[in-house]
Amino acid sequence: MKTWMMIAGTAGALTFAGIAQAQEARPYFGAQYNFAEVDGGGDEAEFDVFSGRLGVEFNQFLALEARAGFGVGDDRVNGVKVELDHYYGLYAKLALANESQFTPYLLGGYTKVKTDPRLGSDNEDDFGYGIGVDFDLDQALSLNLEYARLLDASDVDMDAMSLGFTYRF
Repeated sequence: MKTWMMIAGTAGALTFAGIAQAQEARPYFGAQYNFAEVDGGGDEAEFDVFSGRLGVEFNQFLALEARAGFGVGDDRVNGVKVELDHYYGLYAKLALANESQFTPYLLGGYTKVKTDPRLGSDNEDDFGYGIGVDFDLDQALSLNLEYARLLDASDVDMDAMSLGFTYRF
């Protein structure tokens, strides 16, 4: 059921994006440092994660982006070393465009996470959501601060506080 809801939501966002004016669409890329906390089956682990983002801003209000990240370092849970191998996802980003340098946004989409050894389960995927703000340095470059529950599955949750940059073409 959740898979169909995610497919329907993504299809709706893509349909809405197709209606947006083509001359406004701007591709972008970015990178983030994430301080992530994974909670699986009552066990918690904290990870440093680096992630990359590729996306398209269809207009000043809507963007779609793909993200992929990998863990750096490890944590210990009940004496066992646990690592975050990687995560990836596809998200819609809804911005509250305004005349200031600060642009708040909401994030929602699909995330898949793999930990080693398993923390709750070694592979989890589900819906993710978050809130953030972009700070424009100029027309192409911005910094961003974000809090997201990148994974909200029944067995495993992944929360991340992120700091990064975005470069728009």
